[in-house]
Amino acid sequence: MDPLDSSSFELKSITLGTGRKYEYCDQTPAEYKHDETPILLLLHGFPEFWYEWRYQIGPWFRRGWRIVVPNMLGYHGTDKPDDPALYTSLALAGDIAGFLDGIDIKHPIVVVSHDWGAVTGWSFATRYPERTRALVALSVPHQAPLPMEFTIPQVIEAMGSSWLGYWYFFTSEDGHTKIEANIPLFIDLLYRSHKTVHPELWGVGTIEKIMSGEIANPGPSDVMSEKERQSYIKYFEANGIDKPLNYYRQFPHAFAIQEKLKLNPILPTTMPVLLVAPDHEPFVHPDLVEKSKHFVPSLEVQPIESAHFVLLERRDEITQIVGDWVEKALNRAK
Repeated sequence: MDPLDSSSFELKSITLGTGRKYEYCDQTPAEYKHDETPILLLLHGFPEFWYEWRYQIGPWFRRGWRIVVPNMLGYHGTDKPDDPALYTSLALAGDIAGFLDGIDIKHPIVVVSHDWGAVTGWSFATRYPERTRALVALSVPHQAPLPMEFTIPQVIEAMGSSWLGYWYFFTSEDGHTKIEANIPLFIDLLYRSHKTVHPELWGVGTIEKIMSGEIANPGPSDVMSEKERQSYIKYFEANGIDKPLNYYRQFPHAFAIQEKLKLNPILPTTMPVLLVAPDHEPFVHPDLVEKSKHFVPSLEVQPIESAHFVLLERRDEITQIVGDWVEKALNRAK
């Protein structure tokens, strides 16, 4: 498996009972034993697809684990429905459960997740604790249950970050068309290291001005090679960004499914849980990490010097830290 050659990974697809198709990468060891071999389910974030985990899949596979990486709803070869309600984290958790059933994975798995994938990962562990052997979340801590239907200003206030002004742009009627008109610049804006990420990039109205040329852009991404950068540009120029933005548009629908399911928001004390918390995370207020502990009694927090895209900026450290932690969690569960 070559991280710079996507064709060296095996992709498959499956249609769920809902009729929605999911595409996924599946790397299964030759010595795989059903219901015995540990399975890692990797959930990517925005704006990504299975390829976000390219540096981790091989090393974790070589530890003897089966690695399953679905393209989340709205991405790549997975279906791209219009309805934002289908993109709520609890609805996606249901999709993931159906996906696992479809590929005959019934025993508990280890969920490793990033960004919006982490939001879904937390919801999966909450909705299906009996199917979650351990949970790793990168960048995004556990979110408290919603007290009401949220507007974008309320989301920004709850997340405690003035940087979230870009949510107005992402959820505007023409936001996706403006982004699609300049995908290279959008990629460069997002994928910044802790050395070059700045709060002013994501304030209200700023990203629009950068996209339109009113404010100078920060230069090419400094967390990926030019070959990788071109791969992302090619992908999003071909597939667009409209459906992935449904992850931001779904908030008005999230409260309804939460109220319908009436889940216990506190995870079992026996579930091993790791949060990898970047110290230059622009999109999450540090206070939310501390607040997570109320809902996650077994939470372990691993700080790391990085901005948001830790899987790129700290690829080797993440591979080692998470791999070693999962190994210990699996041994504790025996």
